[in-house]
Amino acid sequence: MKKAILILALVIITHLANAQKVPMSNKGYWVIESNKQTPKKSLVNFYNLDNELVYQETVTGKKVKVNNNRTRKALNNTLELVLEGKKHTEPILAMELSK
Repeated sequence: MKKAILILALVIITHLANAQKVPMSNKGYWVIESNKQTPKKSLVNFYNLDNELVYQETVTGKKVKVNNNRTRKALNNTLELVLEGKKHTEPILAMELSK
């Protein structure tokens, strides 16, 4: 009986965890580069589907937590803005993460 309850609980938790994931963009992707020596400094590269670098931004003073849904939404929103082709003079991602 305990095994059945445990299995049921695991199935429910797995289903709920999958329902909260943020979908990736179908127009491109992003890659975050960071290291243990400087955890609050990350380099974020945005690519189109042809694997061409279209935008690059350095985020300093804040650790980019990829597992956070809000962070992934900000990364995907930035990717969408960059792929529109408009020129930006200020850091886009930093503005999205500070909201």
